[in-house]
Amino acid sequence: QSRWLILGFALSVAIVVVALSWVLVAIVGSSSDAVAVYGEGAAIHPLNFAQANPELALSAALFWLALIMGASVYKGLELRGGGGGVVARALGGTRVDRSVDDPQLRRLRNVVEEMAIASGVPVPEVYVLDDENGINAFAAGHSPANAAVAVTRGTLQRLTREELQGVIAHEFSHILNGDMQLNIRMMGWLFGLLVVAMIGRTALRFAPHSRKGGGAAVAIGLAMLALGYLGLTLGRLLQAAVSRQRERLADASAVQFTRNPGGLKGALLKIAALPVAGKLLSPRTDEVAHMLFVAGLHSPFATHPSLGERIQALDPQFQPARLTQQAMDHQRAWERSNAALAQSQVSTADARTRLEAAVMLIPAVATVVASQVGNPGTLHVAHARELRLALPEAFRGFGATPSRARALMLAVLLGREPALQARQRGLVSETLGESGVAELTEVLPLALGLTPMLRLPAAQALFPLLRRLPRAERAQLAGLVSRLASSDGSIDVFEFCLGRLVFNAIIDELEARVDHGSTSLGTAYRPLGVLFSVLAHHGSPTDPAAARRAFDAGLQHVLPARQPSFGVPDDWPRATWTALSQLATVHPHAKRLLVEAVVITIAHDEQLTVAEAELLRTVCAVLQCPLPPLLPTIAAAA
Repeated sequence: QSRWLILGFALSVAIVVVALSWVLVAIVGSSSDAVAVYGEGAAIHPLNFAQANPELALSAALFWLALIMGASVYKGLELRGGGGGVVARALGGTRVDRSVDDPQLRRLRNVVEEMAIASGVPVPEVYVLDDENGINAFAAGHSPANAAVAVTRGTLQRLTREELQGVIAHEFSHILNGDMQLNIRMMGWLFGLLVVAMIGRTALRFAPHSRKGGGAAVAIGLAMLALGYLGLTLGRLLQAAVSRQRERLADASAVQFTRNPGGLKGALLKIAALPVAGKLLSPRTDEVAHMLFVAGLHSPFATHPSLGERIQALDPQFQPARLTQQAMDHQRAWERSNAALAQSQVSTADARTRLEAAVMLIPAVATVVASQVGNPGTLHVAHARELRLALPEAFRGFGATPSRARALMLAVLLGREPALQARQRGLVSETLGESGVAELTEVLPLALGLTPMLRLPAAQALFPLLRRLPRAERAQLAGLVSRLASSDGSIDVFEFCLGRLVFNAIIDELEARVDHGSTSLGTAYRPLGVLFSVLAHHGSPTDPAAARRAFDAGLQHVLPARQPSFGVPDDWPRATWTALSQLATVHPHAKRLLVEAVVITIAHDEQLTVAEAELLRTVCAVLQCPLPPLLPTIAAAA
């Protein structure tokens, strides 16, 4: 349904272009030069004139299209500047750090981190709007790498944990389904139509007053003003319709992620119980109305379905006519229960013990795994909570500042041999000085205590803090990670994956690159051969025959007619890095097929090592296809 609405949006732009071209051709056709050609008094129809002068009609259409699209591109680039944190701070948001002591903020960070791990995306920055007592939230940013999630203080005070989880899951749907980029694109198109109207208004203001010199200018100005605002109005109606569809999708996805429609329903009922519960006090609210969890506007330009409609979608037995009564009943029940917000009593030690007792067994049905891209479920959220609880409590405090987060990121790359550590410390000293080495020494015991299964999730949890480093220091960090990884003369799978993920996050943040391209898999013959050779080799490093069978099985899925030969490059990290960069430009529909093939290769023996899990997570992250973690099975049950 979103696609049909976007097509309608594009058609409204095309209608404006055709209408403006018609006006321009009509004005030129009635000029003295045209009369000289067609004869005095001849009725020159614009269509006849356009047929006689096709180059003029085409030039007019290209001019108007270039004007609208040029303004759209300019606005899109302006909106993409900075990340979601810029929007949150503009509305008065305060960043919530990982070391926060406030129980409500701690609960918020826990829920966001769990949802990020379950979704397979970097942990977004978290903000709280302390001055806002209503219940609302939003996600902003042009990609998962620089997204931010913000909630109001009223949301934290009034919602239970399961209700807060429903709201956060709703916002993660916007991140996973590309709604933020869609909003930026549509806002750019609207600006292009607005520019047409603005130019028309300016032309009317400065057009000559004489009939002889100003008639054409006035006609063009009036046409631009009228058609620009007409297109803008149609565009805003369609933008609102698209936004309502994405809100319905986000509600549905939130239930899919949590398997708990009651949480989201409870949050919506609490908003309905208080007349101003969803309102924001900020004067810039209108600018972000389409991003909010609930906007509160009832008109054809409304960006959200009504509360009654949203609740009825979650609970078919709900009667919208009784919304106010049921909302008040829910509010009174919550007040009697005093808003139970207790944290889980699962201990860190228990969670770590369960993870260490797990065996990674994965299904052989690759389409099932690939269908989970952007679609985490209840078990993924539960597993993400286990991973978060399994991280040492001290890990939260050590990552309180960007510099300490950088030290932790570097510490997980340090080797255990004294000679290797000395070389690596020297590299850190060359880049960050003695203060950097001191911070590294302080966090090193914590990093060395992480089990292999926790190293990558722990490092990814640091990304929001690392994005707060100055641009030059972020680029510097990516280079230092690469040098530390290769300081012993070789790069293992974890070092490669961490380096690629750090680089990917920084490039997404600094360059605002496009998520997908239009390349076909058939033209990616060589990079596919490299990638699948590396995946198969690390799945069966001591059994070349088994690796070859896994290689053939995966490639048969994407290149059935002609397959590259199996062979692991000598410098496999560099070759794999290049191959992934090339495959990132593949068409999104082809990426689904590619993810299925990758799963077929690593699942060929129906077991998943930590190295394979890290490679799979990295491949999907580079392809901009966030995959939830594959779920382990407890050894006894297996």
